[in-house]
Amino acid sequence: MKNYIILIVFSLSFANNFAQISTDRPDQTEGTHVLKNGDFQIESGWTFNSDGGSLNNLLRIGTFKGIELRLNTNLTSVKSFDEIDNPSGTKLSSLEIGAKFNLLNKTSSSTKVSLLTHLALGVGDYNNEGILSRLLFSHDLSESFQLAYNLGYNKYFENNSEVNSTGIFVYSLVLSKSFGPLGTFIEVFGNSGSNQAQSNWDLGLTYLIKDNLQVDFSYGKGISNELSYLSIGAAWNFSLKSNK
Repeated sequence: MKNYIILIVFSLSFANNFAQISTDRPDQTEGTHVLKNGDFQIESGWTFNSDGGSLNNLLRIGTFKGIELRLNTNLTSVKSFDEIDNPSGTKLSSLEIGAKFNLLNKTSSSTKVSLLTHLALGVGDYNNEGILSRLLFSHDLSESFQLAYNLGYNKYFENNSEVNSTGIFVYSLVLSKSFGPLGTFIEVFGNSGSNQAQSNWDLGLTYLIKDNLQVDFSYGKGISNELSYLSIGAAWNFSLKSNK
């Protein structure tokens, strides 16, 4: 794994500006970019871990100036040793409806700020209902070098099964670099509840196939827990407005 980290750091040392669509995957840090009115974006990816895997689908649509609406879902494949009470299979594990708002987005400023909020709805066996909110920050260090971070608080209506808490602080910090059609990033992220805290890191690559089509790969590992995953995905952007 040290070789992968060296590769990413080595890649970050090169500068070459290349326009890419702005996505909220594959890293855990949500970007400050808000889709313009009439733009629609699909971001999907498979995540694989020792317990099975999950398919995430994020649908984004630009509405009014500085506002986008979002629908986020996860289909989780579960491997179970208790086939009677908790059988193996694929289940809808989360459903979130929300919006992203630009708070600071001046062209002349290298710093941008947005607000992201979702309503999490309980589905199936998963009762993680609540309000999930984050402040999103990004700083353009150069034309192709960016530092971004999120600070947030998830307020659940009942105890969240992950950290046994109704309230969870979340954070993330990512350093990203683009050169040619290739992008790289390295990141730390985590959360903290009343009874448990988790810290993790990940790194990954993105590749721009077309101006509106991007594929990605990422690997994540727990610092204070046993988390370990691989993820592959893609994002597609297109306009719903007529070209006439």
